Amino acid sequence: MPFETAAPPSPPPSGPSFDFLRPFTFAFDDPRWVPKILLGGVFVLAGAFLIGVFFIYGYLARLVRNVINGVQYPLPEWDDLGEYFTEGIKLFMVGLIYAIPVIIIVGLAVFPAIIVGANGGDNETLRNLSSITASCVWCVMFPISLALAVWMPAALLAVVVTGDFAAAFQFKNIWNFIRANIGNYLLAFVVWLVARFAAGFGILLLCIGVVFTAFWAVCVAAYAFAQAYRLATVKLQ
Repeated sequence: MPFETAAPPSPPPSGPSFDFLRPFTFAFDDPRWVPKILLGGVFVLAGAFLIGVFFIYGYLARLVRNVINGVQYPLPEWDDLGEYFTEGIKLFMVGLIYAIPVIIIVGLAVFPAIIVGANGGDNETLRNLSSITASCVWCVMFPISLALAVWMPAALLAVVVTGDFAAAFQFKNIWNFIRANIGNYLLAFVVWLVARFAAGFGILLLCIGVVFTAFWAVCVAAYAFAQAYRLATVKLQ
């Protein structure tokens, strides 16, 4: 009897993949998406006085958890402002702490300019020092800002999914999460960039429309990163 060649084993079934378009459309499946987005735009306007930012952060945290938990219509109602405000302050403080190094670097660029201004700008040495320092600082700022932009969503996710403020600064845990899920994480980051660009077209809607498209854009980003987390093989702890 001739030897039969064994068929190669079939590959294991692949799990769900990142849906690039879903973050852009999920909100419109919700029968109540109009009042939710309109109220979100009002809080974007209130963000000019800072207080609105806290509510938006808290709202997005609820949205992220809804996506992770598979809620049919993950866009939350604006019915728990106290919780949104409290959690939003916590997330805002995470962003503020991470921004401290950037603030210091910017200060290094501004300080020589202040000295030059105080001296009337007549000292050529000080002018040269100011120019060189500013050039060096801005060369450093770009990679730092880019790295921070990529890192921050995972740091905020850590707080949202664990409820622990300190989780935002467990750097090894965050790095392991990003590294293990780099493909989907970067796709979520690209979704965020596209949504930010698209939000700019809200200026065409009588100018004021930009506040509503801006809110829609941050909801898109929150959904995208929540989707990346839901598909993650390594979770934040």
